[in-house]
Amino acid sequence: MNLQKLKEGFKDLAKNRNPGMVSFWIHRVTGVAVTVFLFLHIFTLSSVFRGKDAYDYAISKFDTKIGYIFQYALLLAVAVHLLNGIRITIADFWGLTRVQKKLLWISLLVFFLIAAVGVKTVLL
Repeated sequence: MNLQKLKEGFKDLAKNRNPGMVSFWIHRVTGVAVTVFLFLHIFTLSSVFRGKDAYDYAISKFDTKIGYIFQYALLLAVAVHLLNGIRITIADFWGLTRVQKKLLWISLLVFFLIAAVGVKTVLL
């Protein structure tokens, strides 16, 4: 994707602030964020090849309050991306494009339930 198309996409988002356009961009951003996390996760876990002490040191970096906040952010990003992907799949395969706004609100409700449970389990 070239820079011009990206600028046009942001202009479309600014002009068309409807739930479908916002969910489109959130899906793309969370997809990139989860991909970046995957590479960081593999890099962190590769420390096991340098020995137990190196692995324990790498994992201890995430056993902090900031690490828990990042884990919660990852949970939210994965939940949004997953639920939006399921919504898109249902709308496409079963021909429910006319009710996809309702599906979006249902997925948002499920997202908020996951976020609430995540606060209790990850942050507290």
